[in-house]
Amino acid sequence: MSRFSRHSLFVLASSSIAALVLTGCGMTSSSLKTTGPTGPVVPATYTGKVMGGQQPVGGVTLQLYLTGTSGYGAAATPLGASFTTTAYGNFNFPSYTCPGDNRQMFLVGTGGTPINGSPNPNLALMVGLGACTTNPPFINMNELTTVASVYALSGFMTGPTNIGAPSSNTLGLQNAFAAINKVVNISTGNASGPSLPAGATLPIAEIDALGNILQNCVNSAGGSASDSTDGLTNGTPCGKLFYDTNTGTAPTDTITAALNIAQNPGMNVGKLDANQASSPAFLPAISVNSPPSDWTIAITYTGGGLSSPSAIANDANGNVWVTNPGNSSVTELSNAGVPLTGANGFTGGNLNNPQGIAIDTSGNAWVSNAGNNSITESTAGLTSPLQITNNSLNVPEGLAIDGAGNIWVANNGSSTIGAFTNTGAPLLNQPYSGGGLSSPYSVAINPK
Repeated sequence: MSRFSRHSLFVLASSSIAALVLTGCGMTSSSLKTTGPTGPVVPATYTGKVMGGQQPVGGVTLQLYLTGTSGYGAAATPLGASFTTTAYGNFNFPSYTCPGDNRQMFLVGTGGTPINGSPNPNLALMVGLGACTTNPPFINMNELTTVASVYALSGFMTGPTNIGAPSSNTLGLQNAFAAINKVVNISTGNASGPSLPAGATLPIAEIDALGNILQNCVNSAGGSASDSTDGLTNGTPCGKLFYDTNTGTAPTDTITAALNIAQNPGMNVGKLDANQASSPAFLPAISVNSPPSDWTIAITYTGGGLSSPSAIANDANGNVWVTNPGNSSVTELSNAGVPLTGANGFTGGNLNNPQGIAIDTSGNAWVSNAGNNSITESTAGLTSPLQITNNSLNVPEGLAIDGAGNIWVANNGSSTIGAFTNTGAPLLNQPYSGGGLSSPYSVAINPK
């Protein structure tokens, strides 16, 4: 696919759920303490280091940014003056004033002189920090913080300084920044991050390999896509990277190259893998002789009653709801992957081989039960379950809810579509048939 959704993307497996660490996949929303039209002045307490692989990079130009507010990929706002690293890669933040809103903050470093002793105009590294008043003890900005930040923010991002969201999705952007802390520890620059929940796993070797691919360009004198004719056997390290990540316009910096990989994970997988640094800084890493099928990065969650999961839905708070036909339950996970329905999931409401699930605008979950031809409605928090039964329901599978709150369900057993109000009353003339319907599994609503 050429571009990912701006919400978390989840993949169902036999007893687990894999959440792509891309967009909106995070812990909880962050809050910003403000003091009127502008927020507090943050003293110069940030310290850190910029590293190319495991070697310091001197003379890097650093700039803090606040995320844009006018839409996805909106231009970010510089926060305070730019500053540079010492010859040994160290830096101290200047003081800056936070705005009186809940925008997120990130740090971008460009240029500098890596360990080879030659300035690299194509070097670009970044790290997403979170709410403006966030104050980590130390920042180790390197290729892995860049990979984690780009993958988590890719749905909100069009370039190194173009990261934003409309006001309608500030929570999604906050969750995306929180996801960075699952993938990488920004204080150490290593994967995985400190907020990875119990029972969750990351493809560390794949993340390290991506870091090593960027490292090969970072620790060089730079280059351009025109340096290489095939992106593999000839050209500068940066030239081969930019050739292999060309999606129409070749990138000229390592952040954009990483973004193109995140948004096009199946592009030139073998070539990119073969262009890992010969002396990789990040281990364990995927072997250059055994490239992955693609460069998708996903956190795999287990527990919480997950059993042969069938369908998934997100609510307005970013929580994830999953139907489990394997044990006739529903699992609700927080955006951080923490089970909210206990170790065994929710089993009330006469759930029986649950298949489809949808969340209405009030946060209620609607679940189709193929095992007993019913629909279970539960109020937010999975309390006070209500069951809808009707003779028209016949092995109901997928569910969808329209703008009026009506529930539409695909009846696999009768090759029909059922429709009910949010009080459970059948709509006129349902179930609907014809039009080539044959054993339908899912249903979707076309927006007006």
